[in-house]
Amino acid sequence: MYCKSFKLHKLSFWLTIAVAIVTANLPAGEAEGATESRFLVEHRGVSDGRPVVFIPGVASAGAVWDSAAAGIVGEHDVHIVTLAGFAGVPSVEPIRSYFRRAVGALEAYLDEEGLQDVVLVGHSMGAQISLQLAAARPDAVAQVLVVDSAPFFAALFNPVVTPEAAAQYGTELGLRLAATSREQFLAFARQGIAVQSNTEFGQEQVIAYMGASDQAAVAQAIGDVAGADFRPVLTKVSAPVTVLAAWSEDAPYSSDQLREIYEGQYAELDDVDVRVIANSRHFIMLDQPDAFAEELDEVLTGDRGGRD
Repeated sequence: MYCKSFKLHKLSFWLTIAVAIVTANLPAGEAEGATESRFLVEHRGVSDGRPVVFIPGVASAGAVWDSAAAGIVGEHDVHIVTLAGFAGVPSVEPIRSYFRRAVGALEAYLDEEGLQDVVLVGHSMGAQISLQLAAARPDAVAQVLVVDSAPFFAALFNPVVTPEAAAQYGTELGLRLAATSREQFLAFARQGIAVQSNTEFGQEQVIAYMGASDQAAVAQAIGDVAGADFRPVLTKVSAPVTVLAAWSEDAPYSSDQLREIYEGQYAELDDVDVRVIANSRHFIMLDQPDAFAEELDEVLTGDRGGRD
């Protein structure tokens, strides 16, 4: 299953997604500020509805969720996050331990807002943040929707890698990305744009604000996640988790193989449902907005078993 082409495809996937940036067109007057300035929250919907918190991935803006959020604002209390240093949101010092600090700030946000029965929707790094939040706040988080993210990414392209080796790799990768020239950094992202989305619209979204993110923050976040093995936290997640995995026909593995890989990554969860979304690249919500809306609706209505 872990053929050479699979490894190279997934390695290329990570290195290109790492510096993807999504447009940050936040409507005037709707941004409500940031806990410790480590993220910006755009609040939409009805305050007495069920809370749904959308968390995007590395370098992405909350605007990536616009289509999905538009379909639920009439009945739900929607919180759309953009993390510090990404897509025009100011960076925060110290940048080191980016992932851990982001998780801590969002934990505080859940507490300060008094949110209960929360549905967390996370893409890429945002999905791993969501799982950390679910483990830390089991009384507040009711469900998690993971969008194309694996807890031990390094194992996707090297199934025998140790957590120690992955950690060293992540540190080195973050340092290299931080040290490269801005021109090379952005050119590299453009080179792999087809891996992000299979539509012209999606690709334009991803590169629209290519220069809007802080390179040091992005590099540190990439290093944190690329070198991490988040699987141990899964045993502490009691909320049901739905995992969406992106697959396209030109991938070097079948959809069944992809499902098996993701099921292995999330084997420690007590309640998990892995679903493959066909004809999509990494940004499922941009490539397959209707399919994504259906999956989100099933999570919100508790009808996860409604489709095969």
